[in-house]
Amino acid sequence: MNKKIPLWLALLFLWFSFIITIMFGWAVWHVYNDSQRAQHQISKASRLAIFIASTPHLIKESFKELSQPRLLVRFSYPGIRGFKVKKNYIDSNYLLLSTYDRKQDQSIVRLIRLSDQKTIHQWKPDFDQIKKFTEKENSFWRDTNKYDVRLFHPLLSSDGSIIFNDNLSPLIKINKNSKLVWTVNGSFHHSLEFDAEGNIWAPSVIPNSKFLSKVSVGYMDYAITKISPDGKLLLQKSVAQILMENGYRGLLLGTGKYEADLLHLNDIQPALTSSRFWKKGDLLISLRHKSTVFLYRPEVNKIIWLKTGPWLDQHDVDFIDSSRIGVFGNNIIRYSDSYSKLVDGYNEEYIYDFKTDKIETPYTEFLKTANVSTISEGRSDVLSNGDLFIEETNNNRLLRGNRNEII
Repeated sequence: MNKKIPLWLALLFLWFSFIITIMFGWAVWHVYNDSQRAQHQISKASRLAIFIASTPHLIKESFKELSQPRLLVRFSYPGIRGFKVKKNYIDSNYLLLSTYDRKQDQSIVRLIRLSDQKTIHQWKPDFDQIKKFTEKENSFWRDTNKYDVRLFHPLLSSDGSIIFNDNLSPLIKINKNSKLVWTVNGSFHHSLEFDAEGNIWAPSVIPNSKFLSKVSVGYMDYAITKISPDGKLLLQKSVAQILMENGYRGLLLGTGKYEADLLHLNDIQPALTSSRFWKKGDLLISLRHKSTVFLYRPEVNKIIWLKTGPWLDQHDVDFIDSSRIGVFGNNIIRYSDSYSKLVDGYNEEYIYDFKTDKIETPYTEFLKTANVSTISEGRSDVLSNGDLFIEETNNNRLLRGNRNEII
């Protein structure tokens, strides 16, 4: 026997549903507006509201991953495709290309001769061996599927070995035959560089850091890290502490809302020679989330020069000659962790001259015409003849150009 629900009961249910919806919306609004607070200050009720509100997004992402579980396959390019050059132009350089190879079903590194686009050497890391060797000290490889491992910015040694990391992974060195040489435990990320003595400088994150613990939970304490050629940790220094000890507390804590990724260290460039403006061994350091670049002298713990902008959220810094540095500015506004927008519609290469204290942007025409527009990552190099090389990472493009045109 079917019973009809009384009208008053249905209306009461709709009324309570309306009130609950309003209250839940208010809770989410409250959490959003208080998001600048440190994580440990957010209440359990607020965390629950965040979890419920994000459930549809989590379901969507889950189905997306199930339909295409191997993330890096989407970014695979086993060689150079669509290679285009100016008429009669021959590039005598070589390209070290880190990529996911579909046929070999893993990430590899290739050394490619650009004159004929031929692979002349290949490195294929044994991820099972690396996992076995490192999993006791670090959970990264134990918890990571080898199909999702990306070889970040491989650094090529003169003996044919390469050094690499995945994002926030231990540092790995393999020889020219892809055999494991050494590992350094830790959370390394972004670019790796040699100094004049052959030591490796790498960005890292200090685990379980107590720095800023009074005002934050989950703070990523970025550090500059120096590794010897044989894989020994020589130095690790918190960038936040460097800023505090050099009088930049306002830059560290007083600009914008609090976020766990407060600095986003992404490049450390050692000076290989001395000049009027820096000493051999000084470090040029890039802090993306502060749009700031500074020169640091490790031996005396002193920042000798610092500049914020006009570059925005830059991702690469380089010494060019005895007075100039280059800065690859992504030039974006970060609205959230998942959404950013280009300010001018393209990336920019800034050239700062210590001699004149002036900034130039000589490659604007090339970058604008080529629509170079990677939101994150990205690398640049001003070559010895004045050409500019670009890795437009998000868009899977490599470009070379000059002040006027694409080469």
